[in-house]
Amino acid sequence: MQYTGNFVVFNCKFETEYSVDWNYIKSFLAIVETGNLEQAAQKIRVSTTTVFRHIHALEEQTGSRLFDRIRGQYHLTDTGNEMLVPARQIMNSFDTISTHVAGADTDLGGLVRLTAPTSFSYFLLPDCIAKLHQRWPEIQVELLASNLEFNMTQRYADIAIRVAANPPDHLVGTEVRTIEWGIYGATGKYTPGGLDTMFDHRFIGGAGNLVGHATFKWLDQHIRKPYKHRTDDLIAMAQLAHAGCGLACLPADLARPGLQLLAKLPDVPANRLWVLTHPDLRHISRIRETMRWISKSLKNDPRLNLAQT
Repeated sequence: MQYTGNFVVFNCKFETEYSVDWNYIKSFLAIVETGNLEQAAQKIRVSTTTVFRHIHALEEQTGSRLFDRIRGQYHLTDTGNEMLVPARQIMNSFDTISTHVAGADTDLGGLVRLTAPTSFSYFLLPDCIAKLHQRWPEIQVELLASNLEFNMTQRYADIAIRVAANPPDHLVGTEVRTIEWGIYGATGKYTPGGLDTMFDHRFIGGAGNLVGHATFKWLDQHIRKPYKHRTDDLIAMAQLAHAGCGLACLPADLARPGLQLLAKLPDVPANRLWVLTHPDLRHISRIRETMRWISKSLKNDPRLNLAQT
């Protein structure tokens, strides 16, 4: 494999050398990761027409289909699978160049891309970012609100706020704090008490990915009344509890106004909160200072304490 200016040259099984525009590879990998044109275009910040044109050109150059289109979703063909490994090597090589060049940056101004779970993005980070702007007015923040894992190696984000037992091996950073779980209900509708008394009430159950979460496995073993309502999203669960649909097991970061802490959940492991970045970016001034600011703000934010609201 070699690089020629803005183009990439690699050998396929056909023993033919192709000169491929780097942007074609970006579009190819974006579709592999997302499965469709629209999300791929959003991921690399271009139009769906551009992504389609790139894939068409790549298929023209290789002389083979790279994807099967099935009900709007893109699935790799055998040829596409063979192209995947060298394409990822190309991406990683360009990323290494990018991060090493960026590593020399000492300017406190510039763009910082921050990815965080939706609950933090909606309720906690806006105040933090506003105060960061007052302290460092030249730092620009792009907040990517998502519960999905952004590929930090490919620089879709510079800083990641993660709730995880352990951070990924390829990222560095610090554990900011733990966040405990509690049982919440609409303010004024229930009386706080011991954990056992809570199971006389009806709970909102987990659905989708939440079914396998340790908290909701524990809840399934203790409830006395069958679920009437379920959801696969904790913010939606908090809103259902606020509306009076039942009690909810929630981490403290979801304790919105109008919800009252009724009991703590000592048997449920606390969430561990991390602020992370790529090793090659940690010495860049704007990223280092943004990480410090966010870590300090979240560590000291009283809204993350398990207390009645």
